[in-house]
Amino acid sequence: MTYNRNCCKNTFFSFVLLSITILLFASCSAYRFRERPGKDIQQFEMVKIGGTKQAIKVRGDNSNNPVLVYLHGGPGFPLFPFEPRGESMLRLERQFTMVYWEQRGTGKSFTRRIPRKSMNIEQFIEDTRQVVEYARQTTGAEKVLLWGHSWGSNIGALFAARYPELLHAYISTGQSVSPFENERMAFEFVRERALKEGNRRALRQLARIDTTEAGYSLQNALTVRRWVYRYGGIVKEGNDRPYVDLAEIEQILTAPEYSISDRINLILFPYFSAEELWEDLKAMDLKEKAPRIDVPVYFLVGKYDIIVSALLAKEYFEMLEAPAGKHLILFEHSAHRPFDEEREKFLEVMKKEIVRQVFKEKPEMTE
Repeated sequence: MTYNRNCCKNTFFSFVLLSITILLFASCSAYRFRERPGKDIQQFEMVKIGGTKQAIKVRGDNSNNPVLVYLHGGPGFPLFPFEPRGESMLRLERQFTMVYWEQRGTGKSFTRRIPRKSMNIEQFIEDTRQVVEYARQTTGAEKVLLWGHSWGSNIGALFAARYPELLHAYISTGQSVSPFENERMAFEFVRERALKEGNRRALRQLARIDTTEAGYSLQNALTVRRWVYRYGGIVKEGNDRPYVDLAEIEQILTAPEYSISDRINLILFPYFSAEELWEDLKAMDLKEKAPRIDVPVYFLVGKYDIIVSALLAKEYFEMLEAPAGKHLILFEHSAHRPFDEEREKFLEVMKKEIVRQVFKEKPEMTE
């Protein structure tokens, strides 16, 4: 497929980010790692992973807790301004040693010197292996729990299928199976909703989209995604606010992990990873690539998830061979982010049900 690499830059979004960055230059200090009190383990390092330096943060209340490696979504959506600062992750740090990795080409792990040929699925699997090895060496753990969210669940499932000996279990939220099939279903969801409510603007935008696999571009996906958000397929509640709002921009621009150059790169190259991985994503299908996983598997599925189809996740779950056991937990009031939308249920599942089943013992709660 061919498309203009620059067409995927959202000009308005970049302009807003650049304007705010200029205003913040005077107040933004150089990067500094801010420790959180009460943490038994907390460190932040730029680690050479797959030939390029990548950012990894390790944080937890008790270094004896199980180690949980988190694979963020995107590809290319910045991690550090969001999940590690959120309540769900901070509370998980009481029960797990959390390993946060900002992936190749993303945020602080972006450099203009990254070889474009390294932006491929196989390299991300190898990067994940090296991050897991780093986590094991850093914490002394023999094995880790692996949690993949959205795009991260593609890599997570492939990794779990290939390297079960390194894992206690594989956990996913927003389990992606076939990204192009996700896009096709999301398009139909938006079209049906737009027809039902007579949304002429949405219908005009959809009419311009080539829905064939060869013609479906990243720009098409971004257009559809905004309407999926509007119709409750990314977050079930609260979708009346802008798809990208000033609060999120502020979080990115004030994240203490980022230097000024990191922020500038986020503005200038917001879709670098997605652009480079787009063809790989369209060709991916876990039903073929990861039909069997030899560790306990947990799919935490938001009932209303459209952007990463809950239906496809259920179909994959049904056909998946998982001799060590598989579990699908449905979140009845969530779409794509059950760890935020139904936080208490999510934490209960993670800290009690999964830990109890995987480690065959009731965990001590530190709440």
